[in-house]
This record gives sequence, structure tokens and C-alpha cells, in this order.
Amino acid sequence: MKVRDYTHSRPLDVHRWSDYPEVNTFVDDIFNTYFKQKTNIRKKHLKVVLLDLYVAWRDDPTLTIGVAMSPKAYKAGKSRYNALNIKRTTIDIVNELKELELITFLKGERFSQRFSYVSRISASDKLIKKFQDTAFLEFVIGHHEGKETIVLRDENKEEIEYEDNTNTRRMRKQLIAYNKLLEKSFIDIQKYDAPRILIKPKRRRRSNEPKYVNISHHDKFVRRVFNNNSFDEGGRFYGGWWQRIDGKIRKDIRINNIATVEIDYSAIHVIMLYALMGIDYWSNFSKDPYDINIHFVNDPEHSRKIIKFLLLLAINANDETSLFKAFRNEHDYETMPYEFTNQRLSGILTNIKKEHHPIAHKICSGEGIKLMNYDSMIVEHILDDFIQRDTAILSVHDSFVVQLGDENRLYTLMQEAFERVMYVYKVKVKYNKNMTKQGLYSFRHLDYDYFIDMFYHLTKGSPTKGYKRRMERHNQYYNTRNV
Repeated sequence: MKVRDYTHSRPLDVHRWSDYPEVNTFVDDIFNTYFKQKTNIRKKHLKVVLLDLYVAWRDDPTLTIGVAMSPKAYKAGKSRYNALNIKRTTIDIVNELKELELITFLKGERFSQRFSYVSRISASDKLIKKFQDTAFLEFVIGHHEGKETIVLRDENKEEIEYEDNTNTRRMRKQLIAYNKLLEKSFIDIQKYDAPRILIKPKRRRRSNEPKYVNISHHDKFVRRVFNNNSFDEGGRFYGGWWQRIDGKIRKDIRINNIATVEIDYSAIHVIMLYALMGIDYWSNFSKDPYDINIHFVNDPEHSRKIIKFLLLLAINANDETSLFKAFRNEHDYETMPYEFTNQRLSGILTNIKKEHHPIAHKICSGEGIKLMNYDSMIVEHILDDFIQRDTAILSVHDSFVVQLGDENRLYTLMQEAFERVMYVYKVKVKYNKNMTKQGLYSFRHLDYDYFIDMFYHLTKGSPTKGYKRRMERHNQYYNTRNV
């Protein structure tokens, strides 16, 4: 059996499911061979674990699945967040699979009061052989139809029950359609032969632990999360592996093998705060909201990044103590090695409030969670259009990734959506450095050879063998379904 570690892992997906006949045959064979006499184990629950092990192995053979082995981790009773009613019997299933040598098992470990790992499991060579003998593609495995897309959390970030109404049903209907659109869209990055991206760890993470994001067909599910027991706070769209990588990597994403363009709003939350005060910022001011001097920073680019980061954190913070702590934990000291004492940060914050005096009272007031609700409504409006046109779009809160050629439509929608939600008529947006359709066709008459080369790159690119395999498997399944 392969030796695994704790770091390259994801939690067990308790909504993993498929009604495909060959999948049911596979699960039946294992249940009847090993578990038929085990009265404490239901086939339904075994199926969830087996299918999630299959998906993990198919996505990345080095990936492990985190499973809590304490009964306290499993809540009793029905819940909208546990459609398959997964119970503490998961512990029994894992123990049986371990005894049968169908999984590798790494016991959970506590390193301190604040830091611990739950147990990790992965398919053993014995189970992998059974996976290899199956007659189905990984695309027939998805999520149970009851997996909740509209999540409400309390002040402690615990998921809580709620009564459905017209609004929640409308939002759920949109997300069901959006997830179906993402499911059939091939979203990948050509340069990765193995579908795994190594992410630079943030300062607060243990520096010796690598962090990975898997490019996975099974990691595209999107849901909305509301906070503080209110559908007026939060509501952002979360999910999709593209949200966990930065723009430098995201620029290489292809949708259905076509190059993409990313557009995001400029200073969206600052502009929203002004809008709430009845001020149309870009109609009244031309200055970059983050263009504020820091006396001990000589590099203007560094100064802008520091101001932007501190101000955005301040909009979300409830007080200066938590703000300054969060800033020091998150700041990139490697590229901007400055010292940030409370006194220095307080001075910077004072200058920010002077520069933005109309909204100074909103800083460190916890207003950010309400602004997230506004930007989620903007996303909702934009997604509706792309869903209706059956065209994939990726949301990253206040930015969007679309196929080359869809950027003009997206730009128009971003203008319309902001006006509709915030009653502000002027917004500014930023394009990433990728080629746009307009930019491409500007070379058509100036340098036709360059135009042809660039057109080929944007529509074909230079895919690795791994990317080609992933695309071929995806197209093999979805093209066949659509015939």
C-alpha cells in the first residue's frame, strides 16, 4: 500500500452519488461480497464512501480524503445539508474497509489544542484494481440532487435550518441551472499535465506544508452562503477550483478549450459604500481610491497595494484590533518587507479616513458582510444572462472569467448589473492582460501572420498530454450524451 500524508487532502463529500446502472452494479458487488452480513452498514452510506474514493483516485491518485472518526462529528436527525442522512455509521464503514484492506488509513493526530488533523483515507491497490475493472467514466458520478445550494449560517458560521420562501426557491433554481452548465463545460489549464496546482502558502500557514488545488471536473459545484442568520448578509457564490487560485494562474484557464478573459470591478466595495451615501464616486472623483501616500513606503506600487489591502480588510473588520491582526497575518512580507506596528497601521488608517471622509464611519463597522450581499445580487444578474444563453462563465466574487469573444457582452452586463443593484450609473472595470477579441482583430490587417498565429494559439494552444486526455474523456462522455 502507498504511504500518504495529511497535507494533500480534501474532506469526504457526503453528497457523492450516481444512479447509473453500472455504478449500482459496482456498489452491489462490493456490498454483497464484503458487507451483506453487516447489519449496521447500509448500502446507501457505503456507496457514498466508495464513490468519493473513486472520484478522488480518478482526479488525483495521490489525493486523500479526510474523514472524522469521532461520533461527535456526526449530527443526528434530518437536515437540508445532509440529504442522504449520512450518520456516524460512516466510522463503521471506514473501519470495515480498513480491515478488508480496501483502503489505506492514516489515523488523525492532534498536534496542539488549536491544530489537528482528522483521519485520512484513500483507495488501496486492492480497491484500485476494482476501480480499473469498472465500465463507467467518472462523469457519471456527481452529487445527489438534494445537495443544498442555498446555505444559511449563524454568527458562529454553523449551518442552520430555515424555511423556504419564494426567494430561496428562485435562487436555488438558478444555481441548479448554473451547476448543470458548469458540469457540461470543460474547464481546465493546458500547461498542467497532472491536474494539480501547487499554491504558494500564505504567511499564516505552516511554511513546510504544501497546498494544492486540483483541476477537477468534480470540483465545480457552486452554492451561495448567507451569514449571521440573515439572507441580507453575505450570499456570495462559493465553489469551483478557480476561486482558490490567483489571477496569475487563472489567466491560463480555458473553457471548452477556448482561451479566456477576466474582468473585475475596480474598487467595488469602496464604490458601493459611496453609493449607499448617495454619491456616484466615478462621476464625482477621478482619483484612484487607493492612491494614498504612506510616508515610510517609497514604492508607489507597494503603497497602493498596502492601502488597498488595509482598506478592504477595514471594511470587513469590526474593530481596529482585529483589523491590525488580520493585516499582519495576511500581508505579503516577502515582496513588501515593511514593519507594521499598531501605531503605523493606525496612522495609515487615519489617512484613509481623511481621504474617504464621506464613508469614514463605515470603516471598521463590519459593513463588508452587507456589501457582499450587494455584490452577490450583481453576480446573480450576470449569471442569469449566461445561463439563458447556455454559455459558461466563472464567478470569482467581483470578477468574471469568460471565453474569448464574450467579454463585450460581459462588460455591458457588469455595467447594467451595478446600476440595477446600486443605482449608480458609472463603474470602472479592469481586464486582465489576456488577448481580447477586439485586440486580436486589430492585428488582422496590420500583421496577418501574427493574427493567424495568435488565433491558432487562442483556439488550440499548446496542450500537455494530460490536458488532452482530460479533454478527450470529457468530450467522449458529453458529446455522446448530446447526440
